[in-house]
Amino acid sequence: MSPRSRPGPGALTARLREALDTADCRSLADVLHPYVCWIPSEGDGRGCHTRSHVLSRCARLHALGLRARIEETFTYPAAVVLGLRIHGTVPPADPETVVYHVFDVADGLVTRITGYTDRSQALDAAFPGATTAGPGH
Repeated sequence: MSPRSRPGPGALTARLREALDTADCRSLADVLHPYVCWIPSEGDGRGCHTRSHVLSRCARLHALGLRARIEETFTYPAAVVLGLRIHGTVPPADPETVVYHVFDVADGLVTRITGYTDRSQALDAAFPGATTAGPGH
């Protein structure tokens, strides 16, 4: 994808939502930087460090039966935050828990994905200095 045709923050949010809603990890390829880094919220060092690694991990999680339902989204100039409820029969599935992923964006591509278990921490990481007073802010 050329820099001219790369999506803006709102379009990127829509593309991420569509990819997760349809469980189509391959549709992420166009918005991921070749050296994107994915740091899971578990912090156990099992992160990914390339686009192909992220895509293969998504495919593996999908094959295990894990699905993500988007609970909320936040779009900032340099990041997108998705609140995800993970469903399935294997960890990290827990229908009672929402996890947050911050998608850092540069030049229309996702350069880093960082998982958080805390909403406020995710929002602070996505847009330092923004208020996290509650819904609608």
